[in-house]
Amino acid sequence: MDWSAPKSVRQIGDTKGKTKIYVEDYVMSFARRLVRERRNTEIGGVLLGHRFYHAREKVFLVSGMVSVKDFHMRNSDTFSQEMWTGIYTDIKENFTDLDVVGWFYSNEKAKDSIPDGLLEIHRRNFSEGDRLLYVYEEDGSQDDFYLYENSAFQKQGGYYIYYEKNAEMRNYMMEETNRFVHIVEQEDDRVIRNIRGVIKENEEKKKEKEAEGKVTFGLASLVLVLGLLLGAVALNNRNGFSELRDQISGLQAGLQEAVKGGKEENKTDVETLGGGVVTKGAVSGQSAGAQEASADGAELKNASGDGVDPAAEHVSPGSVTTRTVSGGSAALR
Repeated sequence: MDWSAPKSVRQIGDTKGKTKIYVEDYVMSFARRLVRERRNTEIGGVLLGHRFYHAREKVFLVSGMVSVKDFHMRNSDTFSQEMWTGIYTDIKENFTDLDVVGWFYSNEKAKDSIPDGLLEIHRRNFSEGDRLLYVYEEDGSQDDFYLYENSAFQKQGGYYIYYEKNAEMRNYMMEETNRFVHIVEQEDDRVIRNIRGVIKENEEKKKEKEAEGKVTFGLASLVLVLGLLLGAVALNNRNGFSELRDQISGLQAGLQEAVKGGKEENKTDVETLGGGVVTKGAVSGQSAGAQEASADGAELKNASGDGVDPAAEHVSPGSVTTRTVSGGSAALR
């Protein structure tokens, strides 16, 4: 094949060896943009270009790439008919005279090593002839090409990035950007709807909790009012009991006074006068003559000069006083 190497190139890694890999700059830009836009997602793409021998060297000239739609949602290592239909449709609509020369993969699982699953994917979908696998990770852990030889991957030491006008790849990138923006907008709308749904659900739960709180508060208030009423009733009853107890105590005191007064009224004072007995009521009811008689007796005592014998005076325990007066007369004192 009459071919000359691109003049404007940038070497990545060690390119010594019998295999030369040239990748157009738009292809690298698209692959890395996919990784940035779809982080933490398994990404797949199909590399397009030509492969041939030149000066006893195997040359891969990669000038295009299409993304594999829903690559992360596949059910097996074998691409479905729908996936291949989408791939060939994108190739036909956007590129001219380009062949499938390999595929692109990116995922955190591919850091520092090639998962065994990638070899199985390659065997089932890209095993025809010598085809490439390009693995890239944004953190720099992977930025390598692998060549499938002798049923295994052979890591290549380096590659070239070349620069030239590539209108087909640029246009495809623009279409994919618009499609991705549309997908992102749809995803944003879906996320917004989900967020709104969550907010609405939270608001409904909040209203339910507020309603439950109001019911609980109402019940608590009712219980508090009932408690206060019962306390007031108990307090009134207690005051009533106290007043009743005071009344009963008053009645008891009154009865005791009455009983005591009755006893004092029934008590009889008796004095012995001469040979007879005279009650206090009788004495109190004497005439003035009796009092005069007493006075005469007293005068008689003083006139006779006879004093009252102290030994003759006797006081009985029953409050009855007797006195013996000389001359056989007695006076109430």
